[in-house]
Amino acid sequence: MPPNFNQKKDRFTQLLLVGVLCIVLVIAFDVRTSTISSTIQTITREIMAPLQDWSADVFSWWKDMFDTVQNFRTLKEENAALREHNTLLLQAYSRLETLESENRRLRDMIQYQEENLQYEITIAKIIGWPNTNWSSRYILNLGSTSGIQVGMIAVSKQGVLGKIVNVTTNTAELMLLTDELTSVGARVLPGGYLGIASGQGANTSSLKLTLLPGTAEIQVGDKVVTSGLSDLYPAGLTIGIIGKIDPKGTGMHQTAYIEPSEEFTSLFEVMILSSVKISQPNAIANPNGVTP
Repeated sequence: MPPNFNQKKDRFTQLLLVGVLCIVLVIAFDVRTSTISSTIQTITREIMAPLQDWSADVFSWWKDMFDTVQNFRTLKEENAALREHNTLLLQAYSRLETLESENRRLRDMIQYQEENLQYEITIAKIIGWPNTNWSSRYILNLGSTSGIQVGMIAVSKQGVLGKIVNVTTNTAELMLLTDELTSVGARVLPGGYLGIASGQGANTSSLKLTLLPGTAEIQVGDKVVTSGLSDLYPAGLTIGIIGKIDPKGTGMHQTAYIEPSEEFTSLFEVMILSSVKISQPNAIANPNGVTP
């Protein structure tokens, strides 16, 4: 590149810098004491106006960008805080629901105790299942040290659940009415007809009611309670209601199916009865003269 061109370029740069410096000095100079003619001031303002306008736009753009970034960060932090707060609220609500459910169950048990003073009642929690028959048996958190014995009856507010079949020092095994090894003397109300209610195993929640008199006038929806005609189950404990009547009954006996009063899969605690006053068989009305 020729030297003359570089010299011209340097001279132009110097002149440009001098011009800019002069303009800045003019702007900075106090107009009230300035002796510069109004014409020069007008020209200077006209020259600088686009630059000032452009500078204002650039400053405004950068300010908006900074505010946007800052607002985004603030919103992100607030959103994270709200999510955390929402999680805490959900956890608190879940705990509250759990406590309310537990309190409701305990109130029901207290009410049952107050209405059944003939029983000494111990409340036990369900803590698991045995290795076999898990769907029709429960492991409870009380054992022999709490006075639990084999043969004791477990109930809920809705009705009878089953009996204790095994006890260790600190646990007990509850066999539910639905277990295929369970059978209990039953009475159908209001007629008072007697039969045997038996579990059908893990595949069904209904109980089979057999040995009903062939002449028994029973209907779907009739209440079924324990008959008390044994040394195990006291009389009057609710078993459930008649859900189905087998039309193929023999002339001597009928068969029906009972829907239990309790949903066994939703249990958390049970009440274990001890010191039960067993009713004597001859003290129970039997209008049909039939015993299980």
